[in-house]
Amino acid sequence: MKRPFLLAAEFGVHEVVKAIIELFPDVICFLDTKNHNVLQLAVMNRRENVFKLIFQISHHKHLLLMFKDNFGNNILHLAGKLAPQKSLDHICGACSMSHKFLLIFLQEIKKIVKPAYRNYKTSEGKTPAMVFTEEHEKLVKEGEKWMKGAASSCTVVAALIATVVFAAAITVPGGNDDDG
Repeated sequence: MKRPFLLAAEFGVHEVVKAIIELFPDVICFLDTKNHNVLQLAVMNRRENVFKLIFQISHHKHLLLMFKDNFGNNILHLAGKLAPQKSLDHICGACSMSHKFLLIFLQEIKKIVKPAYRNYKTSEGKTPAMVFTEEHEKLVKEGEKWMKGAASSCTVVAALIATVVFAAAITVPGGNDDDG
């Protein structure tokens, strides 16, 4: 049951995760090859439905939150990493990706993790905030580029609308013939 359970968590199939937990409650303690538990897999792959399910039904949720992987990453470090591309493909624009991520995962996870874990350092000496900043640097630059492009497009459209409105305002109704 280990492989199907962990794959269901990774791919967000919460129905399978729930069914397996109901039949075999001990699966909640299974780890993958990098020492990631089911809650960590859900966070890393941005599977909100699996995360909520595990957090609601598991009596071991606080133990799952304390796990560290082979590199010393706790759940906040894993949440701070950039989501896999397959999880981001359905979201438009870099700004939307970053905004959705911040609202749903990082803030929610910060609420439930013990305060000491917020400053915990990995084996490389990085805090969750440092991991987040490094991982999302490229996304921020893409978002800035996208915003500049959108702003310049809006400026062009606004100039065209202003030109048409000005031309309509100074045009004499009825034209220049005697019937007007």
